[in-house]
Amino acid sequence: MFFGLDLAGLQVYWWIVVSVLGGLLVFMFFVQGGQSLLPFIAKNELEKSMLINALGRKWELGFTTLVLFGGVCFAAFPLFYSVSFGGAYWVWLVILFCFIIQAVSYEYRKKAGNMLGSRVYEVFLWINGVFGVFFI
Repeated sequence: MFFGLDLAGLQVYWWIVVSVLGGLLVFMFFVQGGQSLLPFIAKNELEKSMLINALGRKWELGFTTLVLFGGVCFAAFPLFYSVSFGGAYWVWLVILFCFIIQAVSYEYRKKAGNMLGSRVYEVFLWINGVFGVFFI
C-alpha cells in the first residue's frame, strides 16, 4: 500500500500525474511551434532577434517537461514505454535530432565567427518548430 492507496487508487494517481504533465507538455510545445512562425511574424532583424531571445529562454522548460513526462510514463506504464522505444526507434531519433539542432541554434545563431551564418540556424529553428512538435 502506498499511503493507503490500493491498486485502483494508484492507477488513478498515475493517470492524474500523466495527464497534468501531458497537458503542460502540450502547452510548452506552443513555444516550440512558435519557432516555425518566425519568418512570418518578424518584420525586421531586431524583431526576429527579440522573438528568438524570448523563445530561447523557454525551450529548456519544454525539453525538461518532455523528459519528466517520459519518466512518469515509464513509472506508470513500463510495458508501453518499452514497446514505444522499440517500435518507434527512428521517430525518437528524429525528435532527438530536432532538439539537438534547436539547442545548437540558440547557442550559436549570433556568435561571432560562426561558419554557417545566422540564416542556417534560423532554418534549424524552423525545422524543430515544425518537425520536432509533429513527431512528438
